[in-house]
Amino acid sequence: MISLAAQSQQQVKEEHVERFCLTEALYYEARGEGVQGQLAVADVILQRQRSKYHPDTICDVVYEPYQFSFVADGSTLREIDVEAWYKADELSGRILRGEVPTALTGRALFYHAKSVRPDWADAMLKTAEIGNHIFYRRAPRRT
Repeated sequence: MISLAAQSQQQVKEEHVERFCLTEALYYEARGEGVQGQLAVADVILQRQRSKYHPDTICDVVYEPYQFSFVADGSTLREIDVEAWYKADELSGRILRGEVPTALTGRALFYHAKSVRPDWADAMLKTAEIGNHIFYRRAPRRT
């Protein structure tokens, strides 16, 4: 049986790891987008976490194969901008404490940069344009 103290330590560790994963996503996906752009990316991650179509932890959502470009494109191997990382981390903490609402994207589960047009976008319902990104959710099924 795990003691209450051990359970508490495990919960704190898991919260720290989830915050780190959210910080990574905000930093690598939207650090140049300002707070609104970062909140929009966080909104997608949190919507996915609540969705039955995606994993149920922030880290598993962020590291789901082929979902976030920074995971595989070598971005994490480059030197970080410490100030931008700190800002993303502070925002992640505020988001996870519920201090900042993230409902900006109309319950979007997907997004892409405006500079690209992925094939999947045509099958989606566009919900928002924020910064350099376009946001989508699944289109309702037609019967």
